Amino acid sequence: MGFSRPVLTELAREYGIALRAGPQDYKPRGTIEREWLIAQYVIRRRTLPDIAREMGMGTANMARWAHIHKIPLRPRGGGSHDIALRVTEQAARTPVILRKALTSPYAWQRLERFAAAASYPTIREAALALGINQPTLVIQINRLERDLGKTLLERAERGRAMALTAFGKKVVAAARNIC
Repeated sequence: MGFSRPVLTELAREYGIALRAGPQDYKPRGTIEREWLIAQYVIRRRTLPDIAREMGMGTANMARWAHIHKIPLRPRGGGSHDIALRVTEQAARTPVILRKALTSPYAWQRLERFAAAASYPTIREAALALGINQPTLVIQINRLERDLGKTLLERAERGRAMALTAFGKKVVAAARNIC
């Protein structure tokens, strides 16, 4: 109804409405075993909402079980979301040279676009061929370079096409083997 429980309790007392002693329809949903929860949350890295849904309970209740079993929860935010956890899992199965770049949900897209752009003489032509804006492609390539810690390509200049660096060639080769 949009009112907090304390407000409703106070109003009920004020108007002489009897309150029940506790939830009459409470049905215990069983216990969550510590080993099972560790296997699901820590080892398989599933999210609490996913585990809770499987067990037919709310996320807060599952978090309570983690607290009871003294299982530390991952920090809230993007890093603990299902998509971020899957990216981390996928990155572990890729060539070592690419792992540092595969740390966010759109990392695969950046890598695929860089590999595709490598065969064009300019970033502008690559962006046109890929159907994206040039600034978008530049930002994605810059992010890859930052994540990997090395320059991937020498940008085109008047009279000279862009060229992959030695490291860029290795990254493209590794990306084409998995994409």
